[in-house]
Amino acid sequence: MFDHAETVSAGNLERIAALGGGISVQNRMPFQGTAFAQRYGAEAAALAPPVTDMLRHGLPVAAGTDATRVSSYNPWVALHWLVTGRTVGGATLRPAGQRVSREQALELYTLGGARLTGEEEHKGVLGEDRFADFAVLSHDYFAVPADDIPHIESLLTVAGGRIVYAAGEYEGLDETLPPVSPEWGPVAHLGGYQASPPPSVAGARQADLLAEAVAASEQHRRWRAARGFAPEEPPAFLDPCFVL
Repeated sequence: MFDHAETVSAGNLERIAALGGGISVQNRMPFQGTAFAQRYGAEAAALAPPVTDMLRHGLPVAAGTDATRVSSYNPWVALHWLVTGRTVGGATLRPAGQRVSREQALELYTLGGARLTGEEEHKGVLGEDRFADFAVLSHDYFAVPADDIPHIESLLTVAGGRIVYAAGEYEGLDETLPPVSPEWGPVAHLGGYQASPPPSVAGARQADLLAEAVAASEQHRRWRAARGFAPEEPPAFLDPCFVL
């Protein structure tokens, strides 16, 4: 099995397929994609990793979060990246041809992982004689706006037939959990992580739109600077928070 494969070539995809191998892609790019593009170029970033090319080769492909080296175990940021091609900062790196549908992205996170470990007969989908692992979500993954995907949370999580997490209308159905360790960790004081309302119903959407406007303005300034219509460096009075 090969992991990440952000710089895998077309020739090596053919070799992996010939060897009967599989690939597990991780979501480093939603967090480090902009830096990757600055270092290797936009063309390389658009294919980092070439998920749709892997699927066209018939390779077993699974998706993960690379927790806890890159992010948490929360899959929704990664699903958003696979579907939209955008980083957490809003930069679009992946063209439409390198994005997958919501159905494909979810399969990479469920049945895709089971295929890589040879457990597709036991998990990956709900069915008779399979593991009773599932979650009841706060929002409909297939219906919410794409920008809301990273904010989906579980309200009820069942693993091995046991309720291991319950919130909202299901609160109290789960087993008592041990105290959060370490006790000084943010999760112990903030009631969880990644817990934020969807941008479509919160001021976060306004912040996203502002960031998009700033990015567009900076791109225009660079275009003018390249043609001698504006100084090479942004004016000193520009708020450094908006310097890209």
